[in-house]
Amino acid sequence: MVSKVDNRILEILQRDVRTPISKIANEVGLSENGVRYRLEKLEKDGYIKSYTILLNPWKFGKKLIAIFNLEIEPKAMRNTLPKLTELDEFIKIYQTTGQFSINAIGLFDNEESLTRFINNKLLFEFPIQNYTVEVVMRKVKDTDYEI
Repeated sequence: MVSKVDNRILEILQRDVRTPISKIANEVGLSENGVRYRLEKLEKDGYIKSYTILLNPWKFGKKLIAIFNLEIEPKAMRNTLPKLTELDEFIKIYQTTGQFSINAIGLFDNEESLTRFINNKLLFEFPIQNYTVEVVMRKVKDTDYEI
């Protein structure tokens, strides 16, 4: 587990990863070197996966989010998973339990591009036994893990 100070540092960075070390140090009551040391330790221990920029898909024309539930032939699962990860349309892919073995999130320009993807790629190139597709009407909560 992380300390209260480490937790506070992570909260600050989650709000704005570009927050200067000096400002973080001031807010948590440590020296700049103290903050740097703690960040290096959090990275080394795997609490921080990466520092990144999040793009807004809407600005790139991706106005439709679709959730795919895919039932893949069991014998084909090992070969299918790596090929699914190569599809640019899918931004997240999960192997799951239950009726559907794969859950994937895809981004599309519009309903027409979604339909083309399903008919010309997904159902044409992959051993899918059954599937459902749900179009997201609105985001209610859309975050990665936060403290």
